[in-house]
Amino acid sequence: MATFIERSAVLVSTAAKLAGLQGRSDEEKILQKAKVRLVETGYDNWNGGITLYTLMLEIPLKMYSKIEGMRKEFEISIRDRIADITRTESDNSISDVVITPILFDESVEEESTDENNETETLPSFWQPGYFRLFISHSSAVKTWAHTLKKALAGFQVAAFVAHDDIEPSLEWQSEIESALRTMDALAAIITPRFSTSKWCDQEVGFALGKEKLVVPLTTEASPHGFLGKIQALKIKDLPASEVANKIVDILLKNTSSSPRMTEALVDSLVNSASWDASRRIMTVLEKVPALNQTQIARLITASEENIDVKQAFMGHSTVPERIQLLIERLSK
Repeated sequence: MATFIERSAVLVSTAAKLAGLQGRSDEEKILQKAKVRLVETGYDNWNGGITLYTLMLEIPLKMYSKIEGMRKEFEISIRDRIADITRTESDNSISDVVITPILFDESVEEESTDENNETETLPSFWQPGYFRLFISHSSAVKTWAHTLKKALAGFQVAAFVAHDDIEPSLEWQSEIESALRTMDALAAIITPRFSTSKWCDQEVGFALGKEKLVVPLTTEASPHGFLGKIQALKIKDLPASEVANKIVDILLKNTSSSPRMTEALVDSLVNSASWDASRRIMTVLEKVPALNQTQIARLITASEENIDVKQAFMGHSTVPERIQLLIERLSK
């Protein structure tokens, strides 16, 4: 006989059919499209003992963006529906349901295909596993853009800065176009000379047309055109390290960029090579809005096997303890 976990897909499929028959089409679509994982999360000694599980439902990013405002309501409704289906189970219970977006890299076919359904090979200047941020800037601030790029690397963000990333032997316009097509988001350093640049406005327009997150960084000048409708980040007199922190916060809060940024942070902590790096990344990781089951498993493994994570202290607690608290908070 199949185990409770092995029957999780059948339970979800049954719940989807019931939701459809009852006119709950949005809930039906969530259950139909979800990648299903059942995770053992506790044990209750009451009434002979009941093993508690959390049902993890990972759905396409576009679908998640549409239901995010009602995510909690869907989670409760699906939990109650599954509980009714499994009410005859005497020793197993699904106590919680968690809906998260499928990570960008896991849904490349949906999110990053062109008209011919062919996925573009990532250019070599994007480091594997990093969040890909295009920095649009005028030549007047190229040195500061390079400094910002270095600061962002500490959070596993690969920043494309044309003056740094285009080799003299390559056709530079083609490289910029490739970076724009494969970026996850764009940051625009708005200076008085930004609007006079032949390329900056085109780069921003490309990002907006592709519905990518655009983060205006303002100094003395104000955003113009379509950028004027976007909340800008004021960076005048701020060190690059602080600006990098603020950019990462924005990437985590935005629905379209959060999954990729979260994955980059998880990967950075899992592969941390120092206590300082573990503490720095953990501080930012505590701001993520969601973790999928794969990420949770990787973090737990890192806290047990990576010495630079396992032995890293943060005040009166350790990084592994903070990881556990994070998982518990996001599982509620």
